[in-house]
Amino acid sequence: NARTFRPSPGRITYWHPPGGLGVRVDSGVYQGYTIPPYYDSLIGKLIVHGKTRNECLMRLKRALGEFVIDGIETTIPLFNELIRQPDIANGLYDIHWLEKFLGKSA
Repeated sequence: NARTFRPSPGRITYWHPPGGLGVRVDSGVYQGYTIPPYYDSLIGKLIVHGKTRNECLMRLKRALGEFVIDGIETTIPLFNELIRQPDIANGLYDIHWLEKFLGKSA
């Protein structure tokens, strides 16, 4: 699931990746694709870029809101939550931040 990063095998019943200026999705899956039970849980990468950190964060918020994957569980809900955290917005995190955050919100 989104908080344990465990694989979620199954059939992707709907796939709508975001697009637009400064937004890219790298993935090999598609609507109708069946995720096997033994796989690397990374089914795709959402990449944004912009001139400033704030521009990137705004694009990421929009892109996460547009990204729809049905039929399997994804980490999109977690990333929607993370992108709204003040520490993330202000760049106040380190390699231990996510582990601490997940421990507090469990």
